[in-house]
Amino acid sequence: MNMMSYKQWQSAKYPVWTYCCLVLLFVGVNISPEPAWGLDTAQVLFEAEHGDVNAAYFLGVMYRTGSEVSSDCNKALKWTEQAALQGHTLAQSHLGKIYSDGCGEQVAKNPVKAYMWTVLAAKQGLRFAKKNLEELEGQLHPYVVADTQREVKEKLRNFTPAMK
Repeated sequence: MNMMSYKQWQSAKYPVWTYCCLVLLFVGVNISPEPAWGLDTAQVLFEAEHGDVNAAYFLGVMYRTGSEVSSDCNKALKWTEQAALQGHTLAQSHLGKIYSDGCGEQVAKNPVKAYMWTVLAAKQGLRFAKKNLEELEGQLHPYVVADTQREVKEKLRNFTPAMK
């Protein structure tokens, strides 16, 4: 199978990029023995290490699901958080999911962090993040919800205007 570079794939298939990431996010397992998109994992890692926010998010999902790499919750958290802190809304929602479910023994469930990252994604317009908020709000005391919403407002001020 021909491996195309990450940049070639991303530029040629950008609309599909988001859907591929969402499929990885929700499926959670890799059922194909072949690389799912013909991407070179080393190239995705290289791009993520050099600041590409989409590659960082994608790498986080890959490590969480074990798709094309061995599953590693610490690396999943690292790459997803890196993308989330740069304002990537899917990464923010995914990070909320990681904290909501926990990830192996490395990342404990943390409903407050889960709520914070999910609110951040929802306030930036991610529809399924808005739906996830209802479930998370039921797990938290109303005072915690109010404090978290104040914290989210502060975080949104720190993002670039393009991310608001």
